[in-house]
Amino acid sequence: MNLSTKTLLFAITTFVVGLLCSNVSAQHNPNGIRTVVIDPGHGGKDPGAVRGKYLEKNFNLAVALKFGKLIEKNLPDVTVKYTRTTDVYIGLMERGDIANKAGADLFISIHTDAATNTSASGSSTFVMGMDKSEANLREAMRENDVVTYEEDYTTKYEGYVPGSTESYIIFSLMQYAYMDQSMVFADLVQKHYQQQTPMRNRGTGQRPYLVLWKTAMPSVLTEMGFISNDADRRVLASEEGQDKIAQALFNAFKEYKTRVEGNRSESAAPATGKESPKREQKAETTKTTVEYCVQLCSSKSPIATNSSHFKSYRGKVTERRIDGWYKYYLAGYSTFAEAKKAQNAARRNFKDCFIVAFEGNNPISLDEARRKTKE
Repeated sequence: MNLSTKTLLFAITTFVVGLLCSNVSAQHNPNGIRTVVIDPGHGGKDPGAVRGKYLEKNFNLAVALKFGKLIEKNLPDVTVKYTRTTDVYIGLMERGDIANKAGADLFISIHTDAATNTSASGSSTFVMGMDKSEANLREAMRENDVVTYEEDYTTKYEGYVPGSTESYIIFSLMQYAYMDQSMVFADLVQKHYQQQTPMRNRGTGQRPYLVLWKTAMPSVLTEMGFISNDADRRVLASEEGQDKIAQALFNAFKEYKTRVEGNRSESAAPATGKESPKREQKAETTKTTVEYCVQLCSSKSPIATNSSHFKSYRGKVTERRIDGWYKYYLAGYSTFAEAKKAQNAARRNFKDCFIVAFEGNNPISLDEARRKTKE
């Protein structure tokens, strides 16, 4: 495929994605986030990236099990399922099938990065999509090459051809229905990595990873760090480092759950039964300029606010551009209760809409917003 054809296909992809943004019917559990599937990448005959005695598959499994245990211990209303709990090989499509059969509300595939340049370091998190960068495309191709371990993979993956750019462009559209929520969770993972681990923040992005191809729920693939980098590898191989990464993933999951469900979350730290005096004082003295909004969707391309894709909210939505994304809101709610009522109504057409808060032009957490509005 020549460059102009690839550019055209990407433009078409972006245009279609923008138009479909508010018209998808994504899976939604009215009770909130109740089932999560954790996928430790690679396993068995597929070791993943290798550096001396260190194997990616072992790092992935160790962190996945620690992460799952934190959910089971701290969030008893959530069921945790794994694609594997031992050193066995699981096909990429089978991993997605496990999540679909479980009726999962979120799918998290845990991986470790590698590069020929040993100075490359840091963590990153991706959603299903097509990136124009040739380097990023090659990276996704390497990750997807594990399908060749599977018999008759061309039939199983509906004509997918390893190394084919056309295959990636087509498959990058398959998971769009969950793009918005997937990116919300990806951003949260990177935020908590940065706060709680020594890993450099490489940010979020889109990659055509086959493990995310047919998952019928918001899904991400996270790269915890580079096995090929000495500093990253020391963190990944240590019990303390694995604990920190698992805690970051748990805190991201907990915050995501709070956003989707629209409820106040507890602190990530263990509860003491006592409210912080400093926190109470802040709530008493801070003058609030908080605005609650209901986010309907986001897109890499702008959508006219009077577009018919916003259905009954046509001409009533507000657009904000944040981190390169166009995000569309029902805005102007001064209390959480008002926003919650609007969210419940909006879910008739926007099943994955969720509540966010701003102070002026700055996004803030719902916890902070509710403290400032004394709710």
